[in-house]
Amino acid sequence: MNFKHGSLESIILNAMWELEKSGIYKNSVKDVYEFLSKTDSTKRAYTTIKTVMDRLFEKEVLLRIKQGKKFFYRTAYSNSDIIITSLKKIATQYCNGDMSKLMHITKSMCENDSQVIMVK
Repeated sequence: MNFKHGSLESIILNAMWELEKSGIYKNSVKDVYEFLSKTDSTKRAYTTIKTVMDRLFEKEVLLRIKQGKKFFYRTAYSNSDIIITSLKKIATQYCNGDMSKLMHITKSMCENDSQVIMVK
């Protein structure tokens, strides 16, 4: 499984998680295209969405089910699963695998962000 994604892949995954959050676990390319058309100001071609969803399937991040002549997709991993895996990779790569060091840095960032927000 390859959790390295381009920006459009991330946008599509987030759209899929939003659709699934509302109880829709089988989405066509058209469903995702329409969802993005309503929620994202950037206009994209239907064929672009289809190509990216097929790539996410090839990376085993989306599951694909064929019903008749139409394909439906669902996520293979939750948002939390991908975040946890990504954080573990970051900890391994930059903190010698020390998750507590990564947590300390993250906590520090959050505190700094909240201070900046209060100042504004």
